[in-house]
Amino acid sequence: MMIYHKAVQCFLKVIILFALSDVVFCDGDAQSVGKLRSGAELAFSKGDSEQALKLWEEVINLEPDNDSNYYKRYRVFLRQQKLKEALADLNTAMRLNPKNENVLVQRSKLQIRMGRCEEAVQDYNNLRKLNPSHKDLSKQADATQCAQSMMEARRAFHHSNWPLAKDYLDQAIRFAEASPSLHLERSWCWFHMGEQYDTIADTGKVLKLELDNMEALGLRGRAYYILGEFDTSINHYRKALKLDPEHKECKDMYRVVKSVLDNQKKYEKAVAGGDHKRGIEILTKLIAVDPNHRTFVPKARLNLARSLRHLKKYKEARAEAELAVQADESNAEAHKVLGQIFVDLEDYETAVHKFNKAKELSEGGDREIDEELRKAEAALKQSKQKDYYKTLKVSRRATQKEIKKAYRELALQWHPDKHKGEEEKEKAEKQFQLVAEAYEVLSDQEKRAQYDRGEEVFPNQGGGGGGQHGGFHHHQHPFFRQGGQQFHFRFG
Repeated sequence: MMIYHKAVQCFLKVIILFALSDVVFCDGDAQSVGKLRSGAELAFSKGDSEQALKLWEEVINLEPDNDSNYYKRYRVFLRQQKLKEALADLNTAMRLNPKNENVLVQRSKLQIRMGRCEEAVQDYNNLRKLNPSHKDLSKQADATQCAQSMMEARRAFHHSNWPLAKDYLDQAIRFAEASPSLHLERSWCWFHMGEQYDTIADTGKVLKLELDNMEALGLRGRAYYILGEFDTSINHYRKALKLDPEHKECKDMYRVVKSVLDNQKKYEKAVAGGDHKRGIEILTKLIAVDPNHRTFVPKARLNLARSLRHLKKYKEARAEAELAVQADESNAEAHKVLGQIFVDLEDYETAVHKFNKAKELSEGGDREIDEELRKAEAALKQSKQKDYYKTLKVSRRATQKEIKKAYRELALQWHPDKHKGEEEKEKAEKQFQLVAEAYEVLSDQEKRAQYDRGEEVFPNQGGGGGGQHGGFHHHQHPFFRQGGQQFHFRFG
């Protein structure tokens, strides 16, 4: 019997010890949660959001059914602009305590800010049921107006009425400035209205709210592409394809932009090496990538005109330069190149007109245009008097080698000894002297430059020279006295 009593006493002591230990453990947990909560509040007050968030997570792990903990963590997420996470915590708090008016008010405000205006209207309706005189019910009008603007925007968007949709979205975004979807919809409106800089601005806001928004990355890349900012455009498509390597639209646009960049580099390399024929082939391929592109196609056509001009294909060059001007009438460079081509075509009057237009567009800030204009005016004046280039049958861009070759041929053709009869000899003598005079001017760099500027080359003679200046005779011309030797020509 004694043994039985002792066993019972021992058992009771063990039960009491376990009970006491449970009390100690519970008190310990309570103390631990209290310290964590205090630490989280302190970190939040000091602006240390990361530490506050870490501590609130620990509190929630210990007290998962306390709606107050989720509300406190919501404030941290809100400060960090993590609105989705903030809303999720408010939703949990409302689920745990559906009659918490403060949480309901905060969720209503956040829903409006995030563009969830219809949900915000419902929250205010629930608030009215809980407390018909709540002071924040006055803000339900904002939620209602936001929801109505969104509805009208969707209707206009559906009918492709971009300006009207944009106006309604403006109204909605006044309340819902943190809505990625509304900013994205307005981005599309801007895009279809041709306002690419505004498209870039709004998609930038979307990406600030949602870094991984594929649609915003693709649309922003497209806007940069249209503006001709190809390096920035392709970077956006690279980011998008890292998120989704199989995204068809982004893959297609990436290839297009890369083709443009590659062909531009190939053209620059070809022209730097003097291979204008290859350059023309590359530019033709480049234009075929996107024939209606408003930025790179006019530039490509202008470069095409330059290369064709280099190859002396002036009519083809003129056609390409005129297309570049049609694409952008305000392009001073295009008017300048077209002016140069008209000089090559010996249409000096039109050339002067084009250079004047280029000067007007550049507001007089391009010395090269001024110089080209002076030369064209001089050529126009000379074309009505004595034109040494026409005399030698060479272009105004002829090299010294071409000028010398032309002179040799014409000197032989018009040498008086080759002509019989007094009248023929007299005509040949005059033409021979004119050829020699032209050569004397154009073979001398300084005199040629004076002549191109419209200045008088020979003193006391107007019109850029003329006549037998200084008693010129054909047998005295340097062409017939090379290397200190006298050359004689026989014609039989």
